[in-house]
Amino acid sequence: MSESPRAQSDKNWTAFYVNRRDPMPWPNEPMLKTLFGSYLSNPRKPRSGDKVLDVGCGLGQNLMPFAAIGCDVFGIELTQDMADLAKAKLGSRGVSAEIKEGRNRAIPFPDNSFDYVLSVNTLHYESDPGSHAEAIREFYRVLKPGGMLYISTVGPLHDIRTRAEPLGGKLFRIANFDFRNGEIMMFLDAPSELAEYLRQSFRTVEAGYNTEQLMTRTLDFLIAAATK
Repeated sequence: MSESPRAQSDKNWTAFYVNRRDPMPWPNEPMLKTLFGSYLSNPRKPRSGDKVLDVGCGLGQNLMPFAAIGCDVFGIELTQDMADLAKAKLGSRGVSAEIKEGRNRAIPFPDNSFDYVLSVNTLHYESDPGSHAEAIREFYRVLKPGGMLYISTVGPLHDIRTRAEPLGGKLFRIANFDFRNGEIMMFLDAPSELAEYLRQSFRTVEAGYNTEQLMTRTLDFLIAAATK
């Protein structure tokens, strides 16, 4: 019996992180600027004792700046092997973290647990509007009242989208890119559209773009900060 697309995708992501040569990737720069800088109208900067969850934490790189100022850090990843690897990578930098197996729509933590939830480029893996909205509701669920979600997702100019096969609506089949070829993803068109989704749950929302032309590659993301 052949594997399901989801099982094969999980294996591909596990292999990707296991085979990475860099000991610890850099944290996401737009996230740092948004949450630690002065770009929000009503900033709520991280502080010691905050509880921070990274949804799809990779090797834990986005948790490092929070741990450095005394936050308690948590993460989820698609497989237990990936979760264990992230925990080990963080541990090698002196950071104690609780990392569990989980997904956008199935976060294994109680309601009202976190001061910050990070979703750095995970939302577009939800392949229909219903699951997309369900993921946002799950981010909301685990945030404390007054807590903040930072979210980024692929924008209209990103190479992964411009090379993809349009399937109608917001859905695209990835092509001519990498090990994700064949996966179906949901892409939004503008910050206002991301904000509209978030406002269905969150009290305040600020949204914007982050676009970079790096020689032969275009990276384009919609970003937002939303308060519960």
